[in-house]
Amino acid sequence: MRLSALVRLGLAAVVMSLSGCDVSTPSHPDPQTVQPNATDGHASIAPDARLASRATAQVSTLFSSLHAVDVHMRMLTARSGLLWGYQGSRFVMYETADGGHTWKPVHLPTLPPDDIASYGPGGSHAITAVIDSSTMWSLVCVSGGEARVWITKDAGQSWRERDLPLPKGTVQVAAGQWMAGRLGWLLFESGGYGGVAAKYLYRTENGGNSWQLVATSLGDLPHNGTRTVMAFAPNGKTGVMAVVDDVEEKLDVVETNDGGAHWQATSVDLPSGISQPPVVELADAGPGESLELAVLVQIGATSQLAVMNATFGSSWDVSVMGVDHLVAMCASPSGDLAALENKSGQMTWMLSPDGGQTWYSRAAAGLPSSVASAVSVSLTSPSPSAFFLVALDAHLAPTLYASLDAGDAWQPLS
Repeated sequence: MRLSALVRLGLAAVVMSLSGCDVSTPSHPDPQTVQPNATDGHASIAPDARLASRATAQVSTLFSSLHAVDVHMRMLTARSGLLWGYQGSRFVMYETADGGHTWKPVHLPTLPPDDIASYGPGGSHAITAVIDSSTMWSLVCVSGGEARVWITKDAGQSWRERDLPLPKGTVQVAAGQWMAGRLGWLLFESGGYGGVAAKYLYRTENGGNSWQLVATSLGDLPHNGTRTVMAFAPNGKTGVMAVVDDVEEKLDVVETNDGGAHWQATSVDLPSGISQPPVVELADAGPGESLELAVLVQIGATSQLAVMNATFGSSWDVSVMGVDHLVAMCASPSGDLAALENKSGQMTWMLSPDGGQTWYSRAAAGLPSSVASAVSVSLTSPSPSAFFLVALDAHLAPTLYASLDAGDAWQPLS
């Protein structure tokens, strides 16, 4: 079953070990303090095939080169990054080396088409990009009862294709993550009919040369829901998975501390009176076995952002803040949370250095209110001071904005 809405964020399930820049983080006046509520609570793969090397590409502005849907962006430094999505039924990817001012197409292997305009993101044949570093990326889809995984370790100059047989009924990629070019995880799901979506987690320890099925819904993984996020910590062992159960309008959360082989359910206390299924905006696993989730919930006519923090095996602390219209959210490499909110027609930029307990907010100077009505918004941070945002309007025309002063001032780039 495909997701009915466009995915807004593209970085929840990828590692963020990125280099920083030399812009200092400014101070922020008038913090809004939120009182925290303490709660109790990889099968062998066929030999690889080398594919064509990168062709020379025409450099162009983003506006002239892209008319796409389901757009995601990942800036790797303040100057280099990737952007991907679909043009018609064709998956496309672009790269920049000058901070987003100009972009050129990345040479890609032969990929299956997907009628995303008719069916929306997800499902069979839909390509998922999983980015590890400036040189290593992978593209993954489910086709013909198997996973097709294309991996580059030289920034797209060459690709290796590997095919992974999947359990019957598996139709889509749910999440993926690479770590230091060696460890990797891919999570697949069945169709999700009637709210049921069996999950299958594969792990590699050799950069994708071979994969093992390490966990399924027959064991520790949740069985309901198709909106899934997953994150593993730098130690390669601690991880968290959160799944939205649309049938029961709840959030299922499981944790691991052995790289995904075994998972244990954990209890999270969301605000009471939720009137719609929650939306997971962010999932992260950090040093010291720390885990973090940010969840948007609707209670009647009001929205609340719940930021939850725990260490593996411990109770989750929940901090709740009311929001008008949350446009986008991400975490910087230092762990600071960033959120963009449309508050009564004004774009408001918010930062939290302490896991959502305290938020510093101010007007997002340079960001027009039209960003809030974009059909797709992707927000990414390559350093604590640098943030980039791409927004697509109803005509699929992109506008890219950048801030190099921790979100205080934004400039359009194309």
